[in-house]
Amino acid sequence: MPKDLSSVRIARLNKLVQELRLHPRISKEELFARLEYGCERTFERDLTYLREEHALDVVYDRSAKHYRLYDSGRYLLRFDLSAREVTALVAGLGMAAHFLPHLGGDSERLWKKIDALLPRNLSEQGEALGRCAVVALPVSAMDPHVFEELLRAVRERKNVRIVYLSPWGDGAEREHELAPWGVFFRAHAWYLWGGSPRFSTFSTYRISRIRAVELLQEPWSVEPPEGACLAQYAASAWYGLPGESKHTVRLRIDPPLASVVAETVWHPTQKLSEGENGSLFLSACVPDLDEVARWVLASAPHVHVLEPEELARILKEKTESFQ
Repeated sequence: MPKDLSSVRIARLNKLVQELRLHPRISKEELFARLEYGCERTFERDLTYLREEHALDVVYDRSAKHYRLYDSGRYLLRFDLSAREVTALVAGLGMAAHFLPHLGGDSERLWKKIDALLPRNLSEQGEALGRCAVVALPVSAMDPHVFEELLRAVRERKNVRIVYLSPWGDGAEREHELAPWGVFFRAHAWYLWGGSPRFSTFSTYRISRIRAVELLQEPWSVEPPEGACLAQYAASAWYGLPGESKHTVRLRIDPPLASVVAETVWHPTQKLSEGENGSLFLSACVPDLDEVARWVLASAPHVHVLEPEELARILKEKTESFQ
């Protein structure tokens, strides 16, 4: 089969692979309609070319009468990008470099590769965004090897043994064996969510405090709680301590902070209502009162605790310790 391809056929092959990737199961009739094939022989010739030249693994299920793509092989999919899509791409690469500093060089090299394939006008828009947009949120430093080994353990569903330095207690390093279920970013740091075979509950570990990690051969000894979702679990925290939402808090926020607080979703369970003279009432159900107390102190004197009494007590103890 000739290696030289016309621009028309390249465009058709590209559309064919794109449809197979977008639709895991698709019938020949649907492919013909979407790609406007006028001849079955042309279609079969395209599939043969993709299989032989690019190792495309696509199978036709005769009983179900549809094609299924298992692997796109070595085929490099060509696609058009809009200005907004390029903006999203550049923003994502910039955030990756900020929140994962050890990937800064990789993010820059990736953009250069993509930049070489883009029309000049789109490339210039992306570069302009990169120059004018800056993420200034502090990020806790962590060991790249530790982070990537944890990701590997999550992907392969393997137990890990970690050496962890907790800021609480005597501050000594301790070993923990656990099943890592996922990682998430919250309040300036990356966290590991996992379960220990020694305990019935799950735990959160700040990855910057993990001094060493060993990937074990045993599969997860503990499965995530039924119906648990990493995104929902991470969002349950006010700052960095997620978990079961068990404390209902109610706060009054006075001007000028009230309008600032109203602009942000501080917690997924929060409810806002307007008070007198521009004040704002905020209620939420949170897993940890100490984190809310720290937020109230940082927002003084514009935030007042209405309930629970336990939160008011924690605040009183913290303020007395300053005197």
